[in-house]
Amino acid sequence: MSEESYRQLLPALLALLEAESLPSSNTLEAHALLDDAQRARASDIHLDPERRGYRIRLRIDGRIVEALHVEPTQGARLVNQFKVLAKLNPVPSLATAEGSFSWFHTESPEEERSLRVTAVHCVAGEKLAVRFLAPPQAYEDTAELGIGEEGALGIRRWMDATGSMLLVAGPTGAGKTTTLYTLLGQLRLSDSHVVTLENPVEYGIEGINQIQVDPDHGLDFASGTRSLLRLDPDYVLIGEIRDRESAFAALNVTSSGRSLMGTLHSRDAVGVVTSMRQMGLGDSEISANLGLVIAQRLVRRLCPHCRKQTPPEHREREWLAAIGLAVPESAWSATGCSRCDGLGYRGRIGVFEIWQLTPEDHARILRHADEAELRRHLLERGVTLMLADGLAKAESGITSLREVFRMGAILTA
Repeated sequence: MSEESYRQLLPALLALLEAESLPSSNTLEAHALLDDAQRARASDIHLDPERRGYRIRLRIDGRIVEALHVEPTQGARLVNQFKVLAKLNPVPSLATAEGSFSWFHTESPEEERSLRVTAVHCVAGEKLAVRFLAPPQAYEDTAELGIGEEGALGIRRWMDATGSMLLVAGPTGAGKTTTLYTLLGQLRLSDSHVVTLENPVEYGIEGINQIQVDPDHGLDFASGTRSLLRLDPDYVLIGEIRDRESAFAALNVTSSGRSLMGTLHSRDAVGVVTSMRQMGLGDSEISANLGLVIAQRLVRRLCPHCRKQTPPEHREREWLAAIGLAVPESAWSATGCSRCDGLGYRGRIGVFEIWQLTPEDHARILRHADEAELRRHLLERGVTLMLADGLAKAESGITSLREVFRMGAILTA
């Protein structure tokens, strides 16, 4: 990005840095950086030490964006100000330190925001990461997430059935919680009794009964599932199935005839079976209880005000040819304008594959079919996999081939 683009991202901070130096006890520069970062829709601020100063970088729509390079004294002053706000010892330490504080945006002083600050010593100096803590956005409709009509129909079919698992799968930062909260919002509006068992309960949801796992006081996943089943729920949510204990707790719920929702780390939809096997579940248990898998990644949305159609880049042509796909004559690409701060993208959208298990799928799992066999049968059945969904979104101008290429490189690695 150009220096002019930097000024679009951090105008308030630059104005203070160009003014006279502030007293070390003042936190105006830190607040100016927070204002600029929030205005730029950043989820994280990174202050990275270098020999010649500090790099200030923002994470916007999931990608790190270079924002500014400041002198060593200016960078150290910013680090010190954030540590003071987070009630951390301002003296540099070799140990990692973590704190938090509340902050009010200049443009909306009535709205309080929480931030987490992590400080760690690096060879070049002290690095700081500042994260804006906010509940995941929940949408009124699954279509707003990027799920097509066919996928939405599969989700509605699962909601009308009883006694199986719906798992939202993907890596960290793939938007799994947002999808789950959107589904919970739909259940909350219906005539359903929903109970969650979470470790921890990160965000409160109106109309949902949430239970916090507390092993120190005798409430683990096993006892928690027994208790919540006596509450007569229609749907149970286990925030994240991450280990053997939570996996068997989920199994106990569906074995009792209730429907269960949860998230799980997996490469794609069929990878869920492998993950569950690694947690100690047998093929018969997986086959009998797994009902629907929503696998997803996030890609950036092209800015609708400056996107343009151009011939695909050489690297994109090579990639499409390597996976056996036709190379289009033109594709949508990012250019950058004032409405997207020169980035060419604004916001993100999900790329999905929805796997509704059939009797044949259950039989294959019982036969211990591996991922390759399960995926091959999905393709034969005409199920749209994530890569195909991403390419369709690129063709329609929602995202770019470069974004799909980045996601596809992960999936095909």
